[in-house]
Amino acid sequence: MKKFTTLILFLFVIFAVSAQVAYTDNLWRANCITFASDNNKVIPEPTAFRVNATDKALIIEFKLEGDHWNKYQKDPFKIVNNAWPSGESVEIFLDPGRSCSKYIQLACGVSGTRFDSRFVKKTWNAKWTVTRKDFKGGVILSFRIPYDADLKKPETGDVWGFNVCRNVCKTGKSPATYYTTFAKVGTVFNTPSKFAELRFGTEKTFATANQAKNLRQFASVEKEIRALGFSKHFAPHIAQLRKHCDETAIQIVKDELRLMKAMKECK
Repeated sequence: MKKFTTLILFLFVIFAVSAQVAYTDNLWRANCITFASDNNKVIPEPTAFRVNATDKALIIEFKLEGDHWNKYQKDPFKIVNNAWPSGESVEIFLDPGRSCSKYIQLACGVSGTRFDSRFVKKTWNAKWTVTRKDFKGGVILSFRIPYDADLKKPETGDVWGFNVCRNVCKTGKSPATYYTTFAKVGTVFNTPSKFAELRFGTEKTFATANQAKNLRQFASVEKEIRALGFSKHFAPHIAQLRKHCDETAIQIVKDELRLMKAMKECK
């Protein structure tokens, strides 16, 4: 079991290091949206996004440019709810707490058609809003997503699963000319385990708060390990966590501890 755990820990650390990252620092991130068919190739149409977390809502903005900008500006911005947007559009994927198993998908076209995965078979009840600002060469779409029961207000140092996509449509009609992604999910967008990380705070404030959060979790887990008499088994992991208190590594220890408790109860 020790060898198996060490291997899983190694794989999770590699995954964590290689994940795409965005912060809620309200800074534009450009040249990072890639083809869905080739996650290492940035798309030619200038595309940028930025994220900000206020006390009441998550603000996500997209700046969309391209030589076909006059095509997606020709129609007025008119909000239509609970339908999949045709033509040029953007998508947002949010996995609060980074469960890697479930997510909420939002989308909006440059024409104003809105989609929310929570209301596909239910009456539209989304509270988020989106606006469009035109400029020569493109548009800015601004999403305001209030915190609610599904998207509880995060704290600095928290991490959510996250992805944003632009569906480039040069003809002005569906289907899209091609699809794009920020996270390295390939062409399968509904894979939350491959989502990027949305880190709450600036790079500096996130690091400080996240480390403090990890240390609290580590102290709680270490206390439980001692109480259950598993200190010897977990000694290598505890030593490693004292050197570098990583959230992913803590979760792996918690999962193995849960398994050992279940095995002990079955005896």
